[in-house]
Amino acid sequence: MKIHQIGGMGFDSNIYLIIDEVIALIDAGTGMNFETVKRNMNKFNLKPSDVGLIINTHCHYDHAGGDRDFVSAFGCGVEIHELEARLLREGDQVITLAGGFGRRLEPIEVARELYEGDRIKLGEFTLEVLHTPGHTSGSISLYEPSHRALISGDTAFCGGVGRTDLPTSDIEALVRSLRRLSALDVEKLYPGHGSFVERNGRRYVLEAIELVG
Repeated sequence: MKIHQIGGMGFDSNIYLIIDEVIALIDAGTGMNFETVKRNMNKFNLKPSDVGLIINTHCHYDHAGGDRDFVSAFGCGVEIHELEARLLREGDQVITLAGGFGRRLEPIEVARELYEGDRIKLGEFTLEVLHTPGHTSGSISLYEPSHRALISGDTAFCGGVGRTDLPTSDIEALVRSLRRLSALDVEKLYPGHGSFVERNGRRYVLEAIELVG
């Protein structure tokens, strides 16, 4: 079982595809490069209507703006932490940073509000929801212990961390979240931006703590 990166162009966050009994996307980018995302899905003989679930690591437009392409056309469910579900449902323009991208976030239905400790069973993969505030108040990371895989959103990058000068950001909360992630057995690290690694991922979490702690 592998996690495939199928997006990350321009302003888009990384978009990760998990092919399992339930086909899931982790984040959906801005939607500005939807045609490229579709072409990349086609490499796996998949089309957008095959996606059953989108999990947003947080509410920012570069991660959640593309949700609508899948929801309106194909009816898949969107999941996000409960602290940020309202922002998608109401089409918030400020905290989601939509205006900063020169775009408008249209209201999106949220199928499931996520909480600390929730488990999302896709088949072989079962993702554990970790509430990791700091970049935003409702940021989450997703951990798959049997594969030692961590999808960290904008909490930790392979060589940095997400910004903490944005609405609902909190650098002290980010440090606490990073310390928590550092206790996990992480071999594969899939961040919200930049490159991912599939060996020695915990090293980058430790480096992130040194950077901000």
